[in-house]
Amino acid sequence: MLRGMVFLAVLILLSGGGLASGEHEGLLPTAAELYPQRYELPVLERLIALYEGALVDNPNDRELLSRLAQFWYERGILVADEAEKKENFERARDYALSALRVDPGFVGREKEEGLVAAIKASDDKAALLWYAAAQGQLLGMISPLTAFRLMKPVKAAYERVAELEETFWGCSAVHALGAFEANIATTPIVNLFMRASLERAREYFERAIELCPDYLANYWIYARDYAVPKKDAGLFRELLSHVLEGPIDPWPFWNRIAKMDAEALIAEHPELWGE
Repeated sequence: MLRGMVFLAVLILLSGGGLASGEHEGLLPTAAELYPQRYELPVLERLIALYEGALVDNPNDRELLSRLAQFWYERGILVADEAEKKENFERARDYALSALRVDPGFVGREKEEGLVAAIKASDDKAALLWYAAAQGQLLGMISPLTAFRLMKPVKAAYERVAELEETFWGCSAVHALGAFEANIATTPIVNLFMRASLERAREYFERAIELCPDYLANYWIYARDYAVPKKDAGLFRELLSHVLEGPIDPWPFWNRIAKMDAEALIAEHPELWGE
């Protein structure tokens, strides 16, 4: 929960729009002014320094650990060098796991039953989301067949977040489950064993848009993972036009990223864009 109504009012003014679900909870007061501008790499790095400084005196603070997982993940998104990206995603994953392991119950269950079982019982939405996002990116850097063998805890984390709160972080877990379904469906060897379908993926994407229409990533991922394999030019144009024309608020970092991703997807598939 946000710490006090005064702090809440400050965040509304700083964000330039309405609050996005989950994004502003538990921010350090010293980070509030910087937070909406973290799409600029020096600002994001300043936030990382603030949180890592705070962590020195509070090494088991779950909120600090989860925020650092988020910020290192976002840094991995911003930087271009592949080796640097990998290092950032590894840091994000490790901070997220540290946040989860603050809970003695998580540690005990992980030791006795394994990581997947511990994830399925956790209530820490933020740590689960950033673990899944970071580990998912790392799996994308290895061969698809190896990645699919290692994806169980990632999928379990997204499923748990969606179970706890579908709308958390712009319905990121919901559209991620759609992306899982779509990628399995379009990988024939894997799909022989897992029986995914693009139509089930579409249900996830439509659900994410229905519940979280202001989170633009929901649209471009739908375009990438459904409209592209289906060669549906009309849907492709509709979804990506919405991204390009949509407002930045209330997700100033992630909606900017979605717009860049949409432009890159259009460049990859000019035949579907048709202009």
